[in-house]
Amino acid sequence: TTLLYTIKFELGYLKCAMVALCLDEDVGQNYHEDDVEEAQRLVEEMDDSVLIGDFLSKKPRADKTTENVIIVDNIPVTDSSKLAKLTNVLLKIFGKCGVIDNHHIPLDDNKKTKGYMFIVYKNAQVATTAISSCNGYKLDKNHCFAVNRLSDFETYMDIPETWEEPHPEPYKPQVNLKSWLLDPDCHDHFAIIHGKNRDTEVHSCGPTQAYPVQQRENWTESHVKFSPKGSYLATCHKQGIALWGGPDFTRVGRFLHPNVTYFQFSPCERYFITYSKTPVSPEDPQNLIIWETRSCLNKRAFSLPVLNYWPYFKWSSDGKFFATITGDNLSIYSTPSMKLLDNKKIAVQNIKDFVWCPCENWIAYWQSENKDIPARVTIMAVPSCEPISAKNLFNVNNIEIFWQQAGNYLAVKVDRSIKNKKESENVFEIFRLREKDIPVENFEIKSKVMSLYWDPKGPRFAVIQGDLGRTDVSFFKIGEKILPIGKTLANKKCNCIKWSPQGQYCVLAGLNNISFDGVLEFWDIGGDAPTLMNESSHFMVTNIAWDPTGRYVCSSNTYGGHSVENGYSMWNFQGSKLFEASLENFVQFQWRPRPPTLLKDSDYKAIKKNMKSYTRDFEIKDRLSQSKASKELIEKRRAVYDDFMAYRRKKEKDLEVLRLQYTELRSETVEEEYMEEIIEFFMKEEVEPASKE
Repeated sequence: TTLLYTIKFELGYLKCAMVALCLDEDVGQNYHEDDVEEAQRLVEEMDDSVLIGDFLSKKPRADKTTENVIIVDNIPVTDSSKLAKLTNVLLKIFGKCGVIDNHHIPLDDNKKTKGYMFIVYKNAQVATTAISSCNGYKLDKNHCFAVNRLSDFETYMDIPETWEEPHPEPYKPQVNLKSWLLDPDCHDHFAIIHGKNRDTEVHSCGPTQAYPVQQRENWTESHVKFSPKGSYLATCHKQGIALWGGPDFTRVGRFLHPNVTYFQFSPCERYFITYSKTPVSPEDPQNLIIWETRSCLNKRAFSLPVLNYWPYFKWSSDGKFFATITGDNLSIYSTPSMKLLDNKKIAVQNIKDFVWCPCENWIAYWQSENKDIPARVTIMAVPSCEPISAKNLFNVNNIEIFWQQAGNYLAVKVDRSIKNKKESENVFEIFRLREKDIPVENFEIKSKVMSLYWDPKGPRFAVIQGDLGRTDVSFFKIGEKILPIGKTLANKKCNCIKWSPQGQYCVLAGLNNISFDGVLEFWDIGGDAPTLMNESSHFMVTNIAWDPTGRYVCSSNTYGGHSVENGYSMWNFQGSKLFEASLENFVQFQWRPRPPTLLKDSDYKAIKKNMKSYTRDFEIKDRLSQSKASKELIEKRRAVYDDFMAYRRKKEKDLEVLRLQYTELRSETVEEEYMEEIIEFFMKEEVEPASKE
């Protein structure tokens, strides 16, 4: 303030100098009185920003200084003797959101707190984080914080006494994020990245070739990711993450978080997580941010050390909860508040890992052994946090948890050490979640087990056993007992099994292993024994991916794994190769997911029952697509066919109306008098010769 008064004092001298500059120097000292008045008028009309703009730019502004100040209501009312302790507690809570510059707790005449306090942060962004994180925070059962920005109070104080009806804003149509589902051919999309400029392309997969939907250079700086329901495409950039959607992939959102290392959608697509190994700034150390996808607002931020694994948070299937392990605690957060469930962590001694059920709000976690306390696997319901089943295990080295997609079964793979032997045995504990009292069945495999793979739809699972040099594959079915499906497939060049999303069919593949020769085997597990449908190969294959409908399988060889013969091959579910593409610097392939179907089980049964009625239309479309004619000619033929079918359906409806009318006319009974009359008419004359008698 003193500086501003000094500037104002010097301003008079500065204006006098400006008067002299406005006069003509050649005239000399003989200024005319009118010229002097004109020069003075010009200088007086000059704004202060013209003369001292550099000083005024540093003047404090109320609209900026109040943006980083928050008011916390509903703090405990206490006397001065407990003020220091209360201050430490409050600063500890709000200090987690960012660096606090200053704070103030007003006192009344009796030296008691008034129930609110002021907190000043470094910047407005940290204040926003504090508001979203601590508003509604329960200090105890009697005190729930109400956090607001200081500038909001000034806004509320300026509300006019007379109400004015707001003017409606013009409607801005939003892009249709589900437009790709309206494809009449029901083609699925996939995204690929290749080339030196990281060309990103989205294609529509047909039965004989892929059709480009969108192609852009430098669309992303690292990789892309579709959202779990296929509504968004996320691209990564130095400044943050961009979201794209709609028929033309227009930008629908942006998350400003520099140098993002990992990012993740929630299963419901309502939230988005970004993580950077470097914080935004020293004043703002938070490097993991949870955003709201639609509004792109920061809902919660965390300060974490450098992570070498991902994801840090694991989401429930409906996106209502997300959880992580912090020490010997299981931290479960709820949405949309983004706060700890019941405002506390769940103490779980020696917890090692947990997995959410794919379709229910259940968590399965395991605890390691600790002296005389055995290892334990627990299935817990959320949000009640009550265990619904548990199993104690002994002599455990490691445990892996495998949920079936439908949530009917849970398989726990136990690596158990054998006394006086260097080897370990593999035991499976199978939880039957949908049966009464959740029975647990013990299932043992003598040889070493690499991994287990559930059939997403049926009560079947596959197991790869043996070492990498020699592997066997076994299939099992769960009934009253766990029984093998056929014989074990011995000596398979396989280290990965990929089930179709619709179940029954699977692919056995040897990924990232040159000794496996890229062998691909397509199996049908629907019968009493596995049936090999086809066997082929893809040299140096690095990844196998099914499309969401289970019609196609893509095998890819990406540049990150090998630099030889990069590209992808497309197969149908029976193992017949449809087409392939060789791409230089090919780095990523990803299918676009589909949202869950709205059909019920009864609808599925009706469709399967009437499948023959749809077969003819499908065959015609397949013949058109397999034709060598151009795409324009195929579309023209298809348009003619669609017009004819529409005309035929119209005529069938008209015919049905006429049939009903005729039926009504015939059903009417008209009483009439009938008279019997015999009519004779000549039909034929035959002449027979008379007999000689």
